[in-house]
Amino acid sequence: EPRAPTGVERARVHFAAGGEPDRDEWFLAGTRTTVVEAAAPAAGHPRLESPVDGAIFAMDPDIPPSRQRIALRARGAGEGERLVLPDGHEVPAREAVLWAPAPGRHRLALVDRAGRELDRAEFEVRP
Repeated sequence: EPRAPTGVERARVHFAAGGEPDRDEWFLAGTRTTVVEAAAPAAGHPRLESPVDGAIFAMDPDIPPSRQRIALRARGAGEGERLVLPDGHEVPAREAVLWAPAPGRHRLALVDRAGRELDRAEFEVRP
């Protein structure tokens, strides 16, 4: 069994949501936690999840363009809220979209029923 360096301690960690098995982890002395709980998303605040604002994507010349996609999706979107895609098309915000990237700067917006912008992300695709 490995010995911990000075100032490091080992503890058994339990994942409350059950998404991962319990296991031993290493912590700096005084930072140990024994239960890990996922933070709940903020209620009532729909937002873009992918891509993040300022993201830069690069096309891979070794992969056929038909196989390269960028996931466009929102979290916490309600009925009637829409994603305004970089090409101007709109889809329900509850749907994830696999968008075929085109080189250049792009904008994705999350809008409500009235067309008010709730969130946006600007991103770049490099050839």
